Amino acid sequence: MPSTAQRALKAYLWFIAVFHLFVGLAVNMSDDFTRMIAAGYGATVDWTPQFVYILHPLGAFMIVLGFLAAVAARDPERYDAVIFGFIGLFLIRSLHRIVFGSVLTSAFGIPASRNTFNMILMAAQAVLLFLLWRAARTRPATS
Repeated sequence: MPSTAQRALKAYLWFIAVFHLFVGLAVNMSDDFTRMIAAGYGATVDWTPQFVYILHPLGAFMIVLGFLAAVAARDPERYDAVIFGFIGLFLIRSLHRIVFGSVLTSAFGIPASRNTFNMILMAAQAVLLFLLWRAARTRPATS
C-alpha cells in the first residue's frame, strides 16, 4: 500500500501534468485563454502577431512537460530524472524572477511585489516537489 507521501507525490505530479497540459493547449488553441493566462501572471502584453506566434512553441514545450509529468505521476519511483527535471525547472524559473525582474517590470508591467510573489511560488514548488520525492523514498527500516 502506498504511503501518504507517495500518494501526495503522485497527486502533486498529476497537478503539474494537468496545469502544463492545460496551459500548453490553451496557448496553442485559444487566444482568449492565452490572454487570461497572461492576466493571471499580472502581465500587460502588446499582442502583436509576432509575440502571439512565439507563444506557440512555448505551448508545445508545456504540452510535452505535461505528458512527462503524467508519466512520472503514474510511477514516480521509475522517473526520478523527470521529477528532478521539474525541480530544476521550478528553480530556474524562480531565479529568472530575480535575475530578470527589472525586464519583467519594464516589458510586461509586472510590479516588483507580484514578481517577488511569483518567485517565491516557483521556489516553493521546487522545494515541495523535492520534499515529497524525498519523503516518498523514505522506507521504514525492517527488522
